[in-house]
This record gives sequence, C-alpha cells and structure tokens, in this order.
Amino acid sequence: MGAIQRDQAHFLLLKIHSLTGLIPIGLFLVFHLAINSLRTVGVFPYQLSIDVINNLPFLIWIEIFVLYIPILFHSVMGFYLTSIAKYNPMRYRYPRNWLYTLQRLSGGIVFVFLVYHMGTTVAPKLWFGYHEFQAAPFLIGVMNEEFQGWTGRIIYLIGIVAATFHFGNGLWGFCISWGLIVGPKAQRNAGIAFMLVGLVLTIMGLATVLEFSLNPVPVAPTKAGGL
Repeated sequence: MGAIQRDQAHFLLLKIHSLTGLIPIGLFLVFHLAINSLRTVGVFPYQLSIDVINNLPFLIWIEIFVLYIPILFHSVMGFYLTSIAKYNPMRYRYPRNWLYTLQRLSGGIVFVFLVYHMGTTVAPKLWFGYHEFQAAPFLIGVMNEEFQGWTGRIIYLIGIVAATFHFGNGLWGFCISWGLIVGPKAQRNAGIAFMLVGLVLTIMGLATVLEFSLNPVPVAPTKAGGL
C-alpha cells in the first residue's frame, strides 16, 4: 500500500511538473519575450509596457505565487529527473534520445541563467526600491549596459536559446504526457510544429538582443515621482 501511495505521489508530481512548464512558466516566457520584442519597435512602447507591469496592484505577490513558486518547483523536479535519468544517446542514437538529453541539459542552463538574470534585474530593483514609473529607466539601463559587451550578449544568447528550446521541446513532452497527441504521424507533426514555435520565440529574443546592442537608448521616467 505504501509503495502504491509513493507511486501515486510520484506520478502526481510529474504531472504537476509537466503542467507548470506550460502554465504559468511557458506562458510567461512567451509573454516576456513578446514584451521585450517591443524594443525592436521603439524604446517608448517598450517603456510603457514596463510601466504597466510595474504599476499592477500586488505585483510582488503575483510574482511570488504565479511565477517564483512554480519556477522553483519546476526547477527542483527538473533536477530530480536529471539525477534519476538514464542517458544513452550515444548507444541508441534516436532523435528523441538526443532531445530528451538536451531537454535536461537546457533546463539546467535555464536555471543558471534565471539566477543571473533575476540577480541583475529583479533583485536590485527591489533592493533599491525602483518601483512603478522608476522601474523602466532602471531596467532599461541594466539591459543597455549588459549588451554593450560580448560577455552579456553571449550569456543572454545562450539563455534565450536554452529557454526557447526547453519550452518548444517541452510542449511535445507535455502533449505526450497528457495524451493530447497519439500516433507516430501526429507526434511527428506536433514535433515539427513545436520546433517552429521555439524557432519563432528564438528569433524574437535574438532580435531584442540585437536592438539593445545596436541602440542603447537611456530613458527618463514617463511620470514624475518615485525616488
């Protein structure tokens, strides 16, 4: 009976891990890349989008319960799966063996990148009190500085590619896990479609990095007040 309960708990945790990869983490990744890509249109619409987000009521609690806790759970479960996985892509050279290995590897890279990204943006924003309309000038300034050297560019390029691959390939795994696509042909077509999703998101992210690198425009608050 105890073994059955442990198996049931393990199965439930795997399902929650799969679900959190899509909702809310995956949806936030798409939203975040889309918002950041506004920088390619112009700095003003990008700044306005940051203003809207940072003026949301109860923002910190939304971030904690909707983002940080799911990300932490998904990451812990991801490292657990990495620790128990049996990797054999060199012995059985099937595409899915390689993709599974890359899924685990990319997850670890994304976690390290998130620690770095949040440590240079969210943490100092909260520590120094850059709230509401003061947040955009600070965050845009951080990004301008990041992309003036190749170190920052390479870190973000690796982080973006790892995140978009992890999401696109993870969509396929989610659909398989939840029984949404059945049969070899449907699974193959879904794999191609999700690969294209990851490619589009990658292009959005890389275009944003390029825009920041070529046009580092500092901004002032759109509304007086704050610090």
